[in-house]
Amino acid sequence: MLRDTRGITLIELLVIISILSILLIIPAYKGNNIQNYKERKELREFKNDINYARNRAVVESRLYRIDIRTNNNSYLIIKYSKFPETIKKKEFTNGIKVKSTNIENDELVFNYSGAPKNAGTIYLENSKGETIEITITPATGKVNIYYNRKGKKNE
Repeated sequence: MLRDTRGITLIELLVIISILSILLIIPAYKGNNIQNYKERKELREFKNDINYARNRAVVESRLYRIDIRTNNNSYLIIKYSKFPETIKKKEFTNGIKVKSTNIENDELVFNYSGAPKNAGTIYLENSKGETIEITITPATGKVNIYYNRKGKKNE
């Protein structure tokens, strides 16, 4: 009349394994999203810094330069008054790599009207190996970010 209930059934075992596997997948998925978020935040900061240099050149009637350092994976914002003054130094640390630019001497210089002396494109790569292009438009200095350059413009 008494039943032995110490064992588990195959269905109970499968349910436990499926629950555990779902719980183990969640951190891996979130980790990827966090990396994507950090990379996009770093790109937005770079775009904002370019816009900052352009806007400060107009407001202060001074030359501002962004020195893109492909060998250091970084950039500098430099203000020209009597002597060049470094405003900001930023190194990409969250998976973004500066691959190259087609801007002369890797220097983006904004004049008093906010127009770049040499416009062009900065080629970057994210941690997944995808290409990111930041283009600076001649005459206006407008900054656009293109991911994988498939005609899809973002930000």
